[in-house]
Amino acid sequence: MSSKTQPVAEWHRGRVVSWLVSVDHKRIGALYLGWAGVFFLIAGVLTLLMRLQVTRPDTSILGSGTYRGVLTMHGTLLVFFVLLPAVTGLATYLVPLMIGARRIAMPGAAATGLWLFVFGGVAVVLSAFAGGGASQAGWTAFPPLALTQEGSGTDLWLIGLLLLALSLVLTAVNLIATIRSLRAEEMGWPNTPMFTWAVYVWSWLTLVLVPVAAVGLVLVLLERKFAGSFDFFLDGGAVEPKVIWLFGQSFAYAALVPVFGILAEIVAVFAGRAIANARVLAQSLVGIGGLTVLLVLYHAYSTGVGKKPSVLLLLLAVLAAVPSVVALGLLKTTLWRARSSLRWTAPLLFAGGALVLFAIGILSALVLAVFGNDRGLRGTAFGVAHAHYLLWGTALLALLGGIVYWWPKIFGRLLDTGLTRAAAVALFVGFNCTFFVGFLLGDQGQPRGAASFSAHGSTAAYNLISTVGAFVTAFGVLVFLLAVVRAHNGTRAGNDPWLADTLEWYTTSPPPPHNFDSVPRVASARPLADLREALEKRNAL
Repeated sequence: MSSKTQPVAEWHRGRVVSWLVSVDHKRIGALYLGWAGVFFLIAGVLTLLMRLQVTRPDTSILGSGTYRGVLTMHGTLLVFFVLLPAVTGLATYLVPLMIGARRIAMPGAAATGLWLFVFGGVAVVLSAFAGGGASQAGWTAFPPLALTQEGSGTDLWLIGLLLLALSLVLTAVNLIATIRSLRAEEMGWPNTPMFTWAVYVWSWLTLVLVPVAAVGLVLVLLERKFAGSFDFFLDGGAVEPKVIWLFGQSFAYAALVPVFGILAEIVAVFAGRAIANARVLAQSLVGIGGLTVLLVLYHAYSTGVGKKPSVLLLLLAVLAAVPSVVALGLLKTTLWRARSSLRWTAPLLFAGGALVLFAIGILSALVLAVFGNDRGLRGTAFGVAHAHYLLWGTALLALLGGIVYWWPKIFGRLLDTGLTRAAAVALFVGFNCTFFVGFLLGDQGQPRGAASFSAHGSTAAYNLISTVGAFVTAFGVLVFLLAVVRAHNGTRAGNDPWLADTLEWYTTSPPPPHNFDSVPRVASARPLADLREALEKRNAL
């Protein structure tokens, strides 16, 4: 029986229940985005509290222990319960549509993955109110703090991360199966959209890296329960180098692969042309994923373990940046070639800002790799700024750009143009005010994650600028939320308001339960652009 005529039980049809029990990949993807938004707001409030704590010298608003707990919760939510589920939500919603499929390969697994993520996020938030309070181990959960902090709060936090790991593995298997088996008949790998390519690479990375992190989380939980039974984490009180491979930095940074896929789709549409050397870009995405493991090894010795990296390791760290630089260069080349005809819509403003932030992140990575030890930058605010530029800032602007771009497809209405443009500008300005001064603070020796600071040099001025920037960023988020609220009664979008390239824009907005009544011929990665060109030629005859 086709999905269009599949009978639905009466109790499944309620306004709320129909969402809770749905196995439609589109509803599941939208729920991922909604829950990621909830956790983002919680993390945003925590961010402002952290900045208030370090606005003035020797301030004690939160206290050092509470500050470390807030810092850990902030990082955990932003990386694991905002960035990763936002990517997962867009992938779950869009990939079947982009490849011309009428469903996702394993609908039940998609729904299970969603609720594992939700339960995991709720567990992490509630851990702050459990015995012992929120974890103070940092978002990476590295020992020894993850082992030594007493109380059930840390246990609940670790369980929440473990549920997320299970969710990601289910989602990765599902997306790989969907992309491999349900593509439109004429859609070979060269004709596969760039975002789908990126999701495919990311899904394989997830299957390799997340189970390793899950093993690490389980071992920490067992060691906390049965102290001494699994004690291979520490060597004379210092962290063993091997345990760095058991935790989350690697699969968090892997999320940059689908982020680049989002940027590629936005750039191609609003530049009005195919990405320059799209095949090389696809290969670069594979390279970014494949070399992620080098970043883990490098970070193991430069931060987590505290040893000075060897020359070979420094060279490997630089090598790991090469495919990222290539991908960045191809996207900027595409924009430059179309500079006279670019459509500076809100999605492109977000994407352009993300590319700038990523370029700064790459440059700061090279500075850390080459000069980090000589100038004493490791373990300072410089590293915090670098990580935020490379991972969180790039991802935030790219994801918001993707949400503005695909909002009409998901909800059938356009987001307000003026508000989303203003949000893009405010977020870009606010983010740079918040974190660029982090490079300067690091150069003056301010430690990373410090709950307070003593005024010397320009540190007081820099910290004040950073706090002002955080509130400008918060203003940008509020403007974006206003656009979301107003979109309920906004302009109806139509099937293809952007004159886009890929198959999701061929169906209605929002799409029907079965996605497509028919799928056009796929002769390239830009089938709708090909279709419009063919119609123009036919009309010209």
